[in-house]
Amino acid sequence: MMKRLLKKLRVVRIDVYIYRMSDYTAFHLPGFTYTIQREAYGSKTRFFIKDLDVLVHESYLFERIYLLKSIRRTGPVIGDCFTNKHYRGQSIYPFVINYIAEKMLVDGCKEVFMVVNQSNISSIKGIEKAAFQKIASIKATRWLWFYLKRQVIYYD
Repeated sequence: MMKRLLKKLRVVRIDVYIYRMSDYTAFHLPGFTYTIQREAYGSKTRFFIKDLDVLVHESYLFERIYLLKSIRRTGPVIGDCFTNKHYRGQSIYPFVINYIAEKMLVDGCKEVFMVVNQSNISSIKGIEKAAFQKIASIKATRWLWFYLKRQVIYYD
């Protein structure tokens, strides 16, 4: 309990790209045989794939995150994605995030976002493969929910 509290109180360096999809572009993956399941957890939804009892992939959809206020945007954000190392290299990640974006845009959302660390090259490749467009980069220092020394660069 105390460790969790101390973790929330620490200062965190933010160095991320913000990606957006506003017009759906389909990502086709021939031979994709998995079923994408979903579970709601309060203000977030878990999308996941299991192969028998093995977790293949999971992604979360958050209703909103405060970081988007830095670029004066709001909307759902896909994040906390994980693909099992035995299933990597099969384009499962871009397929799932493209699927989630399609669901949100069809349901009436104007934009769907992804936030990724600038050093996470493999995730960036998957996000771009899934037809998301880079719109900004943000460098900042976060303490609690405050963003300090914020630097924003727009690409749009």
